[in-house]
Amino acid sequence: MKRRQFVSASLAAAGTAALAGCSTDDGIGEGNGGGDGESFPSYDIPAYSNWVPQDSRNEDNSGVFFTHLDWAALDETDDASENEDEGTDDEETEELVEQVPILGLPFYGALISPFAIFGILFYPFSGDVLPEDGHTAEGIETETMTWVEDVLVFNGTYDPDVFAEQYADDFEAAETRDGFAVYVGTSGFAEDMAYAVSEDTLVVGMMPGEDDEYETEAVVGEALDRNLDEVDRAVDSDDGQWLFETTGDAKMGFGVLGTDDFSEALETDDEVESDEHDEEPETEPEVDDNPVFDTVESLVNTLEFSAEDGEMGTMDVRFSGVYPDEESTPSEDEVREHLIGEEDVDHDIVIDGVRVHASATFEETPTDE
Repeated sequence: MKRRQFVSASLAAAGTAALAGCSTDDGIGEGNGGGDGESFPSYDIPAYSNWVPQDSRNEDNSGVFFTHLDWAALDETDDASENEDEGTDDEETEELVEQVPILGLPFYGALISPFAIFGILFYPFSGDVLPEDGHTAEGIETETMTWVEDVLVFNGTYDPDVFAEQYADDFEAAETRDGFAVYVGTSGFAEDMAYAVSEDTLVVGMMPGEDDEYETEAVVGEALDRNLDEVDRAVDSDDGQWLFETTGDAKMGFGVLGTDDFSEALETDDEVESDEHDEEPETEPEVDDNPVFDTVESLVNTLEFSAEDGEMGTMDVRFSGVYPDEESTPSEDEVREHLIGEEDVDHDIVIDGVRVHASATFEETPTDE
């Protein structure tokens, strides 16, 4: 899968560099209240948070799972094109998650995000929705991709007329909601499909597997309810607002909300594997013995990076976590050792009650050390 190889190559190039060594630098993110080690930072709440539900429909207590990836920004780097043909090893990302989790988790989210495309593989636009080698399809120009449980949300520029003319066979136009045209499959392969498109957003329900009980039309409808009617959104709770406000918008994002077992939440094989293409993530990061994740209930971890001369450069990462009680909240030393992993990295840690925030800046260094 070319898109998966592209992301894997880009992340491996940057991730391996981060593991090879770190140096200090000023953070590249803009915010208020950060950097003094005493107060929580405050950023603009990212737009993608509007799609994240308060509660998961899953009954395994793994929580609400989401990833966010700025595809257009990653497409501007040359790391992938230089390394794509050589192949990469997912173990590099696994090592990064285990050794430098604050950096590794956003990488992990970005690495597995392209696998979610298998969940919409039979939609007529599945091969056109993401740019490839800088080329885009007529009426589709995707910039970002957000994966939230059983729905994929693409943001960019879309032509609803093109979708009506080219991607509506075996679909019926079910309704129009605040600029969204909602299509529901009626026959053939489209029978279990539903999507909604506006001029700047494409919302696609992932096709249910044999053990799934949801309907894609309901999934898309609930996603629109959250975004348009502002109901059942994680960001509207006190903890949810704090999580997104202290991590802000970024080119990569990873989050799990309301989990009883974070290790289980990392096991996404069932959601992204594809029998047809024998493709699934080969990385299984282990965080069982990490005090930062042992009891964490909700977390959001974002990564912002600069791109200079086509290379991924300085990486500014932010982590916010909520714990069930102060006794189970990790100490500052535990956060520094088990989340940041590098003492010489420019970083800030703020702990207040059951809330923990950490930020760090990594600058790419040579990989041959």
